Amino acid sequence: MEKMHTVVEKNGYRAACGGAAYIRVNAIDDQITEFVFGFARGAVSDREAEIEYSFPAVDIAGIWYPDCGTDRRLKADWSPAVETMMSISAPVMCFYNNKGENIHTAALSEVKRRVSSFCGIREEDGKIICRFSITVPGDFFLNEYRISIWRSDKKEPFWNSLQKTRRFWESGEDYFAMEAPEAAREPVYSFWYSYHQNVTEKIIEEESRRAKELGYSTVIVDDGWQTEDNKRGYAFCGDWKPSKVKFKDFAAHVARVKKTGLRYMLWFPVPYMGVEAENFTRFKDKLLTFDETSRAGILDIRYPEVREYLKGIYIRAVRDWGVDGLKLDFIDEFYLRDDSPAYGEGMDFADVQEALGELLSVTTEELKKLRTDIMIEFRQKYVGPEIRRYGNILRVVDCPGSAVANRLGTIDLRLLSGDTAVHSDMLMWHTDETVENAALQMVSCLFSTVQLSVRLDEISDEQKRMIRFWTEFQKSHRILLQKTQIEPEQPHDLYPSVRVRNHAGAEELEAAYAGNQYVDMRNRENTFFYVHACGECSVMLEADRNRGRRCVIKNCMGEVISEFGIAAGEIRRVWMPEAGILCSKADEEEVKNR
Repeated sequence: MEKMHTVVEKNGYRAACGGAAYIRVNAIDDQITEFVFGFARGAVSDREAEIEYSFPAVDIAGIWYPDCGTDRRLKADWSPAVETMMSISAPVMCFYNNKGENIHTAALSEVKRRVSSFCGIREEDGKIICRFSITVPGDFFLNEYRISIWRSDKKEPFWNSLQKTRRFWESGEDYFAMEAPEAAREPVYSFWYSYHQNVTEKIIEEESRRAKELGYSTVIVDDGWQTEDNKRGYAFCGDWKPSKVKFKDFAAHVARVKKTGLRYMLWFPVPYMGVEAENFTRFKDKLLTFDETSRAGILDIRYPEVREYLKGIYIRAVRDWGVDGLKLDFIDEFYLRDDSPAYGEGMDFADVQEALGELLSVTTEELKKLRTDIMIEFRQKYVGPEIRRYGNILRVVDCPGSAVANRLGTIDLRLLSGDTAVHSDMLMWHTDETVENAALQMVSCLFSTVQLSVRLDEISDEQKRMIRFWTEFQKSHRILLQKTQIEPEQPHDLYPSVRVRNHAGAEELEAAYAGNQYVDMRNRENTFFYVHACGECSVMLEADRNRGRRCVIKNCMGEVISEFGIAAGEIRRVWMPEAGILCSKADEEEVKNR
């Protein structure tokens, strides 16, 4: 890696790069600045390009980035970098105030190569330092490397600034996102938490019928279909042949599930080649690294032979077995380690992220020829703008039993994912759990497509009624919940209230994830839903001054608890059940209290 020695300071930026013959800083408009790093022809060493600027830390409550999770705190400028690349997150930082308003958002155009973002407060002067470091692989023999920064200091809801960030990424001439079919927005039953590796054709077919009865449209069969081993490792990954013990005829099994009206998706952890696989000997010298704990290597996709092998696996699953979609897992393992081999003979890519783009591009193109409505799922952290080219489902990272993590994950994904379908992590709970607490998990992922993973023959009838009610509600209000702009409040408090409004359908919904709420029903759409996604307690309702509303309160199983009218201008306290819902419609004429 060449040391920094070329430095340019212009327009408030400091740009530096080792081995650069020149650096140009060009203001494209009042929000976008382009940086051009020029190199001598034939340079082969890696180069570190760095861009830095600062601004006063005034009215800042926290920072948001795609995989910040629960950590929204403002950090020091010496804190560890946030790393992004094609297979991990996205390069955007949003600083916001206590009202959830944007104070400063910065996003980079480089969404494929590794970016290290250092953004935090400098103790000496109270300024925010934003420093971005990008490794430009020398093996590309680039004469010039270009990168742009989009910035906004407009004080507006932070989610609005993030929507503009997404449009900045999408504004490139060659950018596109893989279209999500409507099937990608219909509820999914997953066999992972419920059965783990203990799946058989009998179990899958029986449970699929139960899922269909509860309103589910797709099943995902996870780890275990390819092995009799149930020790949770990856030693038996790599060949991707259905277990003959568990499945007599895999294609016939898939056909039987699909005959019930369900779609069938299948799990593949893309990078792994396990020591027990027949193909391990073939590929043992084409690995990025080997992990003794999981007893599996990470395939080196810089080799065309490796990419061709992987593509063939996925083509076979769709063409020969008839599956409707693929769950492509662990692609965030595709990166160079210290022990990874250097670029060498037999490789046609020097950069792993470039090779990953080639693998996914060619594979997706071939799959769409077989099925125009193919579904491909990726999960956090590999959920950035580049990955949207190759997948139409983005799922929350594993968070079994955590309603809070599912809420944060689905909302954070919705903020940048545009028309790509966002899915919750699979919901699971103990069979002794109360129906209300189980329902809190359902409403935690209200603004996404729900994935469920409990054993349906073991849960109570109450839980089944609850699942059926909320599943049907999400399906029947899909446009409102999944296709309209999401408006989450107070990111520093982890979104205690979230709102969506479908003006075309005259519908509006607000979900509260903290108790003792004031529910403002003034100037609402004709149909307004208030989802009480927290423990039972009273809430204050206030009606519009010019018209009353008719209201129905239902519990988490959809059973009507009370019906009443609220007069124009009236303020009333009502009792809301845990994970319950208030449904109201506007009265054109003022109504009297009942």
